Amino acid sequence: MKLRASLAAVVALVLVTVAPQANGGGATTITTCGQTVTTDAVLTQDLVCTGSGVIVGASGITVDLKGFTIRGDRGLGDYGIDDSGGFDSVTIKNGVLRNFNECINAATNVTIADKLTVQNMVVSANASRGIIVRGNAAKIQSTIASGNGEGILVIGDLASIKSVTAHGHTGGTGVRVVGNSASIQSTIADGNGGGVTVQGSSASIKSVTASGNSGNGIYVDGGSPSIQSSTAIGNGGPGITVIGDDASLKNNHADANGLPNASDLTGLGITVTNYTTPPAGKNTARGNDDPAECSPTYLC
Repeated sequence: MKLRASLAAVVALVLVTVAPQANGGGATTITTCGQTVTTDAVLTQDLVCTGSGVIVGASGITVDLKGFTIRGDRGLGDYGIDDSGGFDSVTIKNGVLRNFNECINAATNVTIADKLTVQNMVVSANASRGIIVRGNAAKIQSTIASGNGEGILVIGDLASIKSVTAHGHTGGTGVRVVGNSASIQSTIADGNGGGVTVQGSSASIKSVTASGNSGNGIYVDGGSPSIQSSTAIGNGGPGITVIGDDASLKNNHADANGLPNASDLTGLGITVTNYTTPPAGKNTARGNDDPAECSPTYLC
């Protein structure tokens, strides 16, 4: 009986030694680049990768980077966090991803990843996009995207983007959503090719600042949008553009837009086109390249 007990203790010790991924909290410890995780997982050290960083292998899990950084070499097809398998209800939080092709990839032409959450992340210096999601009900919160080819792209309905900063994507848009009923709040988009773009109906944009983008500041292509308490300053294109019916624009500020190089008296602060039901609301627009400031003019 003593011998059997001793053997059992040795076996248990070996299992612990060769399987360090199980930590005290019951989560998987991420120890190497390219590791596939199928349970909640935590990073305990910085990683430098020549391929992808972490591969998601199950729905409903959380990948917590615990303040650490995963860095790649900008290789084609390399992702910091790879959910291209289309696993749903995945949360990615609390860390830095940089120098990949795309930092967070949850999109292919044949798979979707619904209810992806990205929280408290920095995604930077990627060859293509910082974050790309194909799926419904994505949430991106308290996240910074900087210096990527394009900042954040969500393809799906019911996207929620809150307290995000998208900066320095000179070749692309800071934040772009393709889908209906998008909500974008308390977000800053500056120094990008375009600031914030939504392609879909019933968009809600509130307390957004778009400044110094070479194209449009805020651009919505779709019916029944609501744009409130937002600011567009010094963008090369119009400050706020809406293409569609029944737009509500209230308490927005659009100043000094439409001046990409020199004045040609055409750039507006706010412009709404292609509507049957006219837009409604009152806003402030000053110093835009077109002296009319807004179209229709009653919007400001």
